[in-house]
Amino acid sequence: MSSSGYLIGIDGGGSKTAVALTDACLNLVLLESFPRSNPGDIGADSALLLIHDACLSVLSKASVRADEVIAAFAGIAGGSAGHFPNRVVPLLEEILPNAVCGASDDGVNVLYASFPDRDGVSVICGTGSSCFVKRSGKIIRVGGFGQFDLKGNGFEIGRAAFSHAFRVMDGRDRPSWLAEELNRRFDGGVYRNIIEINQFGKNEFASYAPVVFEAAGEHNDRAAMEILEDHISYIGELIRSAGRFFPGEPYPVSLSGGLTKHPLFLQILARQMNGPEQLILSSKEPWEGAVAKANALLKGDLPVTLPEFRALSSR
Repeated sequence: MSSSGYLIGIDGGGSKTAVALTDACLNLVLLESFPRSNPGDIGADSALLLIHDACLSVLSKASVRADEVIAAFAGIAGGSAGHFPNRVVPLLEEILPNAVCGASDDGVNVLYASFPDRDGVSVICGTGSSCFVKRSGKIIRVGGFGQFDLKGNGFEIGRAAFSHAFRVMDGRDRPSWLAEELNRRFDGGVYRNIIEINQFGKNEFASYAPVVFEAAGEHNDRAAMEILEDHISYIGELIRSAGRFFPGEPYPVSLSGGLTKHPLFLQILARQMNGPEQLILSSKEPWEGAVAKANALLKGDLPVTLPEFRALSSR
């Protein structure tokens, strides 16, 4: 291990939180997984407590003192909203007295995982969805505003599948393989289990997104294909909007998240593109981006808390 200090990178996704400890040369020392830390799902106080305890747990297991950490960055799903980032940074600074610290959304992790030293666009397509642009020292967010952007993620795709199944039941939609499969998975069908289904959380609904891909890709299910095209078109909209920051030039777009593992996702998304976008499947883990951002903080990079928005940053 290096004796010149350590870095901590935190990636709080929609389903879990990964905390990585590296040495000063970015060699991984310890990687631990914890429950999700999205403040919109579990509350800001609970999220802060989880981050606090997770950091201390990793340091303890690695036998590293808190004052040996020289930089830390936390990218948390939903973590750029409201006053949450301004609560995370002081928390990290309290735990890690000698570290330069930053915090923002988990989209920043994906940006720095793929583009640590250059500009680009990152899109997360998992339980939730978001798009971030890294351009000329600024980070700009495009879309992904929770219940105000209800498309383009596993949660909403799964929810749309159940909506279709209920519409088939009362005759508003045509019968489909997708509706039959959902009914088959519940004893007595979806209607007899509607109370249980209504209590599903984001992760439970998102767990049914693969069924929609199977229906469309392997069974030529028209209803499933319409659901996918509707939601993936939202991702296309985000990417095309991000292109405004790269006028007249190609720009790289890093894609990550569970939805990108389905070949049909990329086929549908490719039809949404108009040329200058260069789609890249991310080969990096988001926690690697959190560590890269922590390392960038040491070099004078801005300690991102809140992302900028096109309309606001142009004033």
